[in-house]
Amino acid sequence: MNEEKTFLILDIDGVLLEPHGYRAACIDTVNDFLSQLGQPFLSIDKTIPEALEAAGITAEWDMIPLILAAFVNWYYRLYPHTPFCDDFPVPLGEEIINENEAFHQMLLEKTLDYQHMLDPNQTPINSIYHFLSDNEGKGLERLWELPIRDRFFVDTLNPWKCQFFAQLMNRLLGAEKFETFYGLKPQINCDSYLETKDRLLISEDYRSLLSKIAGKSFFPAVMTYRPTRLPSVSGNKGSNYFVNTPEGECALLLLGWTDGSVPMIGAGSLCYIEEKYSLRREYYVKPHPFHALASIMISLCRDEIQSLEAARTLCELNPEKDELPISQWINVGESIKIVVFEDSVSGIKSVKNAAEILNKWGIHAEAVLCGIHSTEAKDALLKETGADLYKNINCALDAVFTQQT
Repeated sequence: MNEEKTFLILDIDGVLLEPHGYRAACIDTVNDFLSQLGQPFLSIDKTIPEALEAAGITAEWDMIPLILAAFVNWYYRLYPHTPFCDDFPVPLGEEIINENEAFHQMLLEKTLDYQHMLDPNQTPINSIYHFLSDNEGKGLERLWELPIRDRFFVDTLNPWKCQFFAQLMNRLLGAEKFETFYGLKPQINCDSYLETKDRLLISEDYRSLLSKIAGKSFFPAVMTYRPTRLPSVSGNKGSNYFVNTPEGECALLLLGWTDGSVPMIGAGSLCYIEEKYSLRREYYVKPHPFHALASIMISLCRDEIQSLEAARTLCELNPEKDELPISQWINVGESIKIVVFEDSVSGIKSVKNAAEILNKWGIHAEAVLCGIHSTEAKDALLKETGADLYKNINCALDAVFTQQT
């Protein structure tokens, strides 16, 4: 093996794991609430979350309240004289709808309405709520007349106030982790959907190998925007529950990397540094080079906060005026390879941008771009970045280790 440092930057969903837990938790949570609302014959399947994702609403914690808001609006349109009950969720009325196809059609039409309400500068829930507020509830007129309307748009990431979010996280983390993390009694006694329904894409041999060779000329790290815990120094409570819940840690458990041999930079990591320096949320997420630089640094120093601070100095200091701030790990003139394994463009661009920054600091950094096949549309975008395409992570690792031998 070559003694040159080779960094292996690995995405989770679609690369290391085939994600099923998020969608399954979303579908089961919606269907559970439909039953509680007195509609045992109505349910959704994966087509509804897929339509919402295609419309730009990608997070399950947004999908659930938006689907249920559409249902409540629809129900009160069909049965306008139904007495309103503030005890939520309970059956809205005596009418039971058994036309599931009509329900699905309504949701698909409402998804298009939601798409037109989105603002790229706001989260989907906030942008839809602001649109409705500015337009007298246009699109959800019946719901807008009800005193419960804000339950679908306000504090939807607060498990103490939002039952939708609490039940989603209960399913994602499992009953035991949910109670430990939030201190709330779980409503559903279940194992973690992320640990039981996600499927491994990386082979057992490569999972073991990456763990064993870490720090021996190869430096693997996980770069993800899955929610993860904040660095322990900050605790794990705060306003941004959706970015500091241990969902990335569930993935590491499934991968068998909980010993720290393959460290991770996730949403909680980025949230910590963004809040510390008063930056907007998601400022440092891929395709920003910071995300890749922090992943490189944590594979070297194994300290989350130290790696975040080091990545920030690389981005903020001036290579023409300042000394290399990471010389205890990488020297000026040293040659390194940064190999990224991604099924989306954002991670590829993050690594390309990181290599450019390191080259400005006098480090000879080569970016090796491994695109992992998912859909034809995403494959085409990956090719545009210059990435080589592989059927799966194992084929990509085969190619990388063959070249390095």
